[in-house]
Amino acid sequence: MNTGGMEPDATQPRGRKPDGTNRQENTLMYQLTDVTKLYTKGRHTVPAVRDLSLVIRDGEWLAIQGRTGHGKSTLLNLLGMLDRPSSGTIDMDGKNLTRLPGRQASRLRAKSIGFIFQTFNLVPTLSAAENVETGPGTCPARCPAASSSGWRSPGP
Repeated sequence: MNTGGMEPDATQPRGRKPDGTNRQENTLMYQLTDVTKLYTKGRHTVPAVRDLSLVIRDGEWLAIQGRTGHGKSTLLNLLGMLDRPSSGTIDMDGKNLTRLPGRQASRLRAKSIGFIFQTFNLVPTLSAAENVETGPGTCPARCPAASSSGWRSPGP
């Protein structure tokens, strides 16, 4: 079917998946089914995401917009495995993320997902390159913000 060139050709390979296999454009990347995320605030339950079903295909662009407090960041945290849904399922590349044990989720997140946070969480006394090189639990000696930010210098 001719769509005027607006849709990607599903037969053309687009990069590689983390497991090294070829990824096809227009293949299913994320599938959310009846996803709900509830938070408890005191005696109240607050729904951040409610009964969301969504399909995101590889190569698609997606914009999420809405008012403050309507679940945008929660949805991104769920997609990035920084949080787990209260109910429902989230599949990424055919893998059920809601059933992955913590270590497997961490490995998959480190290998497959990139984040750009709204707040930078940078150490102001370090260069941009040093901030990128510095991981949790390590901080160069000239890092006075380390004690207040929870960063620790590695021991001898």
